[in-house]
Amino acid sequence: MAGAPAICDAEQGNQSRGAGPLSTILSITLPIYLLIGLGFLSVRTGYFAGADIKAIATFVVRFALPALIFIAVGTAAPSETFHTGLFTAYLAGSLALFFACVLVARLVFRQRWSLVGLMALGMTGSNSAFVGFPLLSILYPDLAITTFATVMILENLILIPLALAIADAGDSTDSTPLQGFLNALKGLTRNPIFLSILVALAYSVSGLTLPDPLMRPIEMLRPIASPIALFAVGGTVAAARSVRGMVLPAGAILSGKLILHPLFVLAAALMVPDLPREILLVAVVNAACPMLSIYPLFGLSYGRELLTSATLMVTTAASFVTISSLLWIISASGG
Repeated sequence: MAGAPAICDAEQGNQSRGAGPLSTILSITLPIYLLIGLGFLSVRTGYFAGADIKAIATFVVRFALPALIFIAVGTAAPSETFHTGLFTAYLAGSLALFFACVLVARLVFRQRWSLVGLMALGMTGSNSAFVGFPLLSILYPDLAITTFATVMILENLILIPLALAIADAGDSTDSTPLQGFLNALKGLTRNPIFLSILVALAYSVSGLTLPDPLMRPIEMLRPIASPIALFAVGGTVAAARSVRGMVLPAGAILSGKLILHPLFVLAAALMVPDLPREILLVAVVNAACPMLSIYPLFGLSYGRELLTSATLMVTTAASFVTISSLLWIISASGG
């Protein structure tokens, strides 16, 4: 499945009107971050309560995104929703950074295991659902769902359980790393996004066709998933506390997520034989996204909710600059 990068098409159109690459990049990134900013201001000004944002995010995760996934994945061939080369490159780059973080944080800086696991997750777990998918839907619409499904599978099956297993090796819990890993895998049975991917794949393989009265409400939910998800990200970030006093760990996670993660994924992708350039680019763009919006929820389990919420806040804000810069580099290199 070929993915034609929209940034190149948009740039050609803008250049014919005298606009440069910067305006093209801003036309892609600004709408996304304006929606995030709208959610942020709505909560900070009291126009929306934090509980309202949680309800919106819950609706997106449990209904809107599963509907989008079901339509996109369920109506396509399985080969179009999972790419082996993308899985290999993204997993190899993410694991390399993951274990580099673990080694440095534990052996050099002597951090507790609970913080080590959270740092590794913060650096390698992208917000694929709320930021990556909307962004790639603009840049590479033909590859957006492939990237989303592939990355979600490896994050939920490997990266998140592994991070929680490492965090559970600390003194903040009584469980063992193996128990932490198994508990994380058990949690997949309650993950609506992961379950919707499995259901959609089963539907695609079955060859069945839902009657129109059942398919139509699912199709009605699909287009609202991305904008509402971005709004919810902004509202979640608005609830974060000050990063003061947590500069070093927050700065390390930010740098690892926005700079090192895309670089590690790029290096791994370059070593995968015959990997299409467009697959390489979508992998790097997704890796450049900020961390999971539910990152503070993981921190809460280990008494690190202030650090994780503050890190989410600054990383999401900084990602506007880093992602725009990445798109400029992609544009300058010919997309």
